[in-house]
Amino acid sequence: MHNERLPVTIITGFLGAGKTTLLNNIIAKYPQKKFAIIENEFGEIGIDGGLIVGSNENIFELNNGCICCSLQEDFSTTIEALIESPFEFNHLLVETTGIANPDTIINSFLMTEKIVKNFILDSTICVVDAQHMEDLIADQPEVLKQLAVADTVLINKADSVHADYLQRLQTKILSFNYSAAIHSVSYANISEISILDVFAFSGEAVKKSTLAFHHLGGMGLSDKKEPLIRKKRDLNHEIMNEGFQMDGSFDFQKFNFWIKAYMFINRSSILRIKGIISFHDVEEKVVFQAVKSNYLFEIGEPWGDEPRFCKMVFIGKKINSKELDENLHELMVDKLKEA
Repeated sequence: MHNERLPVTIITGFLGAGKTTLLNNIIAKYPQKKFAIIENEFGEIGIDGGLIVGSNENIFELNNGCICCSLQEDFSTTIEALIESPFEFNHLLVETTGIANPDTIINSFLMTEKIVKNFILDSTICVVDAQHMEDLIADQPEVLKQLAVADTVLINKADSVHADYLQRLQTKILSFNYSAAIHSVSYANISEISILDVFAFSGEAVKKSTLAFHHLGGMGLSDKKEPLIRKKRDLNHEIMNEGFQMDGSFDFQKFNFWIKAYMFINRSSILRIKGIISFHDVEEKVVFQAVKSNYLFEIGEPWGDEPRFCKMVFIGKKINSKELDENLHELMVDKLKEA
């Protein structure tokens, strides 16, 4: 298909939030891009200028230069059809159904060999309706998960609520997704927002996001062996951020064994993990990220003379911080052994 991996943007949001309007606005803002768009049902696309000028099985060519593909039961089959099609494109947009948890699709672009070979995950965008966001969070757990894993959140229909209420919504989102870029918009207007080619899943972006989790400490922990912990909670929902930072290095074998077990056991509750890790006997910083039960390591720059540390941020439901505290310390290399 192509010689280089093509960026993928995943768009989530509950029914009526404005996902299709956003799609149209993205197409209008980036006329230099030739998009492939995967939608749940072709009949619901509603893309402006979307008169079909040609088709190839399940893929439809539109007169605005885009192609559309209706989502099959097996996502991999849909992607394979795009890869093997004769149509050219340079950016893939995936719009999920309003009641979907995007984890499975995100994982496909991180772990499925043929998909990873052809595509690179750019970011996940969640569109929410300012008027109904709080009610949907209370009634629809999928909405909370969509917000929790999003790199960019568009609070749409912002003109319909008071500015103070918009600030309240932003604060609520940040309480369980500390690194989200949040924008209040009307009619999904993104004319002033950089929405594509942000590469939020790159090692550099994950590193920056992890370092941005501030407010560590202040919990009255006196034992130097304890990590610095800052919890961000909201009693109205179960999802939270938990951050841990400690001086020193992990033992790689211990960490690898532990993280596999931890993510398998907590696969229904942990949504995302980001980290910067020092491994004993590894000269470089290691950037770690996980979505649900899959995780990746990426080698960063050397530590050099910089003091080594491990910093990890967990996003998920009912995280047991005491248990994590104990687990992470068990993974640390003894100071005497390091010397």
